[in-house]
Amino acid sequence: MASKNKIFSEVEGKLYNYNNMKGKLNSYKIDLEYLKSDYEGTKGKSYTNISSKTNNFYSSVENELVRKEEKIRDLKLKIIQTDMQIKKIDNSLLMLSYEELELVKFRYFSNRTIAPSWIDVSERLGYSEKTCRNMRDRIINKIKDLI
Repeated sequence: MASKNKIFSEVEGKLYNYNNMKGKLNSYKIDLEYLKSDYEGTKGKSYTNISSKTNNFYSSVENELVRKEEKIRDLKLKIIQTDMQIKKIDNSLLMLSYEELELVKFRYFSNRTIAPSWIDVSERLGYSEKTCRNMRDRIINKIKDLI
């Protein structure tokens, strides 16, 4: 039973975090664009065909470029992971009925600091609080394996 509650909480957490993920994705893309443009054209010549040993001496410029390349790689990974999660949520929402989708949008995607109460949700959808909570349970069960 604890595992079921954990999965339920994780799915709800992802839904609550949806708008935040979209904002982070855009921020990551902006950061990546800036990092790429910051030193475009300053790459040195690559010596990949060197057959003899060389001294492992790196200048501060080379070290800076290596650090920037690592940051770019990390940002690209974050972009891929965040974009994948957003797409999974978007895909899972395709399975929902109109009423279910409205509940998700109002309860989870609202830009409030605190989620709307079940009273607010029930008034918005025109159902009882209990019906809205049951609908939420069905929604989570429908989409839990997709996100």
